[in-house]
Amino acid sequence: MLSTVFAIILLVAIVAVPLVWRIRADRQRDSADVLRADIRSTINRRLHGESLLAVEVVPKTLWHPGRIVLRTPAGYEDLTDAVWRDVAKRMPFDYDLVVKPGRAENPLQRAA
Repeated sequence: MLSTVFAIILLVAIVAVPLVWRIRADRQRDSADVLRADIRSTINRRLHGESLLAVEVVPKTLWHPGRIVLRTPAGYEDLTDAVWRDVAKRMPFDYDLVVKPGRAENPLQRAA
């Protein structure tokens, strides 16, 4: 009798724990997608249209804060200078703002 109850509890735990974990991760990803859309809209308004500025939002986890990453190609770093303050105003307090400038490819390294 006790072994049957223990087996049922173990089976429910094996199924329920990953399911709850996945539901939580999906909700965090959904909220990160909403935040990304809001930030993208703010950037588009500031720059008066679409630009070469890429926005990535990494949702927060139990161990790490969330992260908003702005990336531009080499030579377009002034786009991040124009919008980072607007992005900082829109981001939650428990997120980090990361700006990654583009790199110009060195033709000598490519040929070697």
